Amino acid sequence: MQVQKAAVIGAGAMGSGIAQVLSQAGIKVILKDVEQSFVDRGLANIKRMYDSRVKKEVMTQDEAEKLLANVSGTTTYDAFSDVDLVIEAALELIDIKVEIFRELDARCPSRAILASNTSALSISEIGAATKRPEKVLGMHFFNPAQIMKLVEVIPGVRTSEETMNLALDLCKRLGKTAVRVEECPGFLVNRLLFPYLNEALYALQEGCDPAAVDQAIVAFGLPMGPFTLLDMTGIDVCAHVNEFLFSEYGPRFKPAEILSSLMKAGHLGQKSGNGIYQHPKGAIPNKDEPKKINPELAELLRSIKSVKTSETGKTAIDPHRLILPMFNEAIYAIQEDVVAHSDVDLAMAAGTGLKRGLLSLATEKGFAWCLDSLDENLKIHGERFRAAWILRKYVRAKLHDFSNLEKAPAAVR
Repeated sequence: MQVQKAAVIGAGAMGSGIAQVLSQAGIKVILKDVEQSFVDRGLANIKRMYDSRVKKEVMTQDEAEKLLANVSGTTTYDAFSDVDLVIEAALELIDIKVEIFRELDARCPSRAILASNTSALSISEIGAATKRPEKVLGMHFFNPAQIMKLVEVIPGVRTSEETMNLALDLCKRLGKTAVRVEECPGFLVNRLLFPYLNEALYALQEGCDPAAVDQAIVAFGLPMGPFTLLDMTGIDVCAHVNEFLFSEYGPRFKPAEILSSLMKAGHLGQKSGNGIYQHPKGAIPNKDEPKKINPELAELLRSIKSVKTSETGKTAIDPHRLILPMFNEAIYAIQEDVVAHSDVDLAMAAGTGLKRGLLSLATEKGFAWCLDSLDENLKIHGERFRAAWILRKYVRAKLHDFSNLEKAPAAVR
């Protein structure tokens, strides 16, 4: 089936971005939300995206107007009777998504594929709310959807291979990098990112300077440091996701106390004006201008009983301490057959902008070094550094990195 008409549920930044991507591929798109004002805002956002492309001379005004005409807005399901695909991008609450999918199941033709843009919730649970679980899957776009290349394509327990292949083919048509990820909490990229962000917060509680940590991580190859990313994403959003992952995976995701302290104090990052750093309203800092630390951060750190210091900048940090939990979580995902190891670096590059392969840590240092480093940190910092058992198996098999694994007998894998 070739997707000719699609619908997007949710006209916010993510939904409107997805709708723009679909429309640019020549697909007719219905953008739906619960209020007309939300729909109008989403349509205006899509127009701005096309205007920007015209301004940058990526396309002509005529081309932009023709593609923009592919998108229409609505607050009802009346026009859903002949859609080939629906992508839901509503609030990240399972009850809301389940209700939406029940409605879609009743309103859409039996051939229609129903996809959720959820970043962490169960595709199987969403699919079970319908009479067509074989046609339900996850298509997790990354924000902003019109720019970021990665789409995690996630099957539920009952998703058919035909549905998966259609989604993977559509991603190619949209110019996206699609990575198949088996269902698990956080899927792949968020699952890997949060142990890294969490470890940065533990380092902050020990007295590390946020700006110095950010600089070290940028030097490693990420486009921004963990504290800049936390503030940009939103402290409240990160706290919610981290708590969810902790509830699903246990001790190695135990959140650093400062995260909830910042949230309770209303320091939510850029959107509130203060997070780890200060973000004065209306002020646009120069690229090389040093960020100013939130002046209330020290007091918040002092209020946490387990924190030994509230003085930032007193403790240096090896960036590998932050990268190792992310690397280790990738090994856990490989161990669980969530993803092929050859897709990890592809996903991290397309989803986070990582300029070097995450698994290059094994290429450069070797599996044995990675395992020894995790074990050393385990003694100091506890369960957050418990190594995936398959890494120990690789070391015992005398494998240096994943290039050796490709040549190893199947029994070693």
